[in-house]
Amino acid sequence: MHELFFPPGVCGLIVPQEDMPFCDSGICPDIIMNPHGFPSRMTVGKLIELLAGKAGVLDGRFHYGTAFGGSKVKDVCEDLVRHGYNYLGKDYVTSGITG
Repeated sequence: MHELFFPPGVCGLIVPQEDMPFCDSGICPDIIMNPHGFPSRMTVGKLIELLAGKAGVLDGRFHYGTAFGGSKVKDVCEDLVRHGYNYLGKDYVTSGITG
């Protein structure tokens, strides 16, 4: 099985699963997005959706993750901390190629 590595809107690279980066708990991301794509598109809602999605998976529930209402960023970040993750949702990953 191959995973995708792409900036928003462009498929940059398709790599084998074993070459994908992984975090300390062994989780391998399905998609890696280029961080330079966020400021140029002013997609604050996307950042909220990423945080809310990670917190929602950990709690087994949905979050309404737009900039116009719904789940508060502070509450979502506190959910992440409660599960042992960084308050800002950041995670270190290890290269699947170089280790």
